[in-house]
Amino acid sequence: MGLQVLIQTFINGISSSLIYVLFALGLTLIVGIFNTFNFAHAEFVMIAGFVTYFVVNVWKLPYAVSFIMALTIVSMLGIIFEKSIFFPMRRRPSIQSSLATYGAVGFLQTGALIIWGGNVQGVKPLISGQFHFGSLVFPLDRLPVVIGALLMLIILFLFIQRTKMGLAIRAVQQDEEAASLQGINVARVRIVVWVVASSLAGAAGILLAPISYVDPFMGNILILKGFAIVILGGLGSIPGALIAGFILGFVDSFGMTYLGTYSYMFAFGIIILVLLFRPQGLMGRRS
Repeated sequence: MGLQVLIQTFINGISSSLIYVLFALGLTLIVGIFNTFNFAHAEFVMIAGFVTYFVVNVWKLPYAVSFIMALTIVSMLGIIFEKSIFFPMRRRPSIQSSLATYGAVGFLQTGALIIWGGNVQGVKPLISGQFHFGSLVFPLDRLPVVIGALLMLIILFLFIQRTKMGLAIRAVQQDEEAASLQGINVARVRIVVWVVASSLAGAAGILLAPISYVDPFMGNILILKGFAIVILGGLGSIPGALIAGFILGFVDSFGMTYLGTYSYMFAFGIIILVLLFRPQGLMGRRS
């Protein structure tokens, strides 16, 4: 029984970590390009989750339709944020745009309450049932989460490393002024970054909905964990967010199994220790 619980917790840790990584990578891109936080990033997850619920549970359409609809909607929302908040405030202190997105949290949560109501909703899993291997039981509803998240991470890696736009994003992240002098269209890069970051949050919402729940306030805890991952990994560091996401995901999974609600203290205790002894995070640069 002990081994079964251990393996089950490990499997849950993998799926949780991958969702955290998708979510935190979007935050990391925003921090790296705009040097500011998007407090409403978790609401993109919530909106994608509700779209998935209505497409799959209410409208009885395939998951592929929910994927297309959810990513389209949150990508458009990301562009709206760039045009209405970040671009007009691009020459102001970053704290102002961060606070503006904090105000957007209440706006989006209230809008979700009006449109979808305040009830907690569950989404029908793409695959249900269990796979038995001796005394071990593997829940099949986690399989699409792992496959889907890995595919998104591979696509993101290829986009960032193998395309001209990915090269432009890395150049703008390192030095926006120098990138502009080299002929890079910074305004276009900013839009693309928002679309990519929003899509990552939307993918996290689509994958999270069948194994958890959807409600207008589901992002309240998620955004704290996302910021913890970004800070732990190093502000703007994609490899750091990847490593930190897995650390927090496994700490969460094993902590909830063996410590219950005390796991939250343990998880954020790690963040405090890292910031005390390595303020730039795991993969960040010293200023």
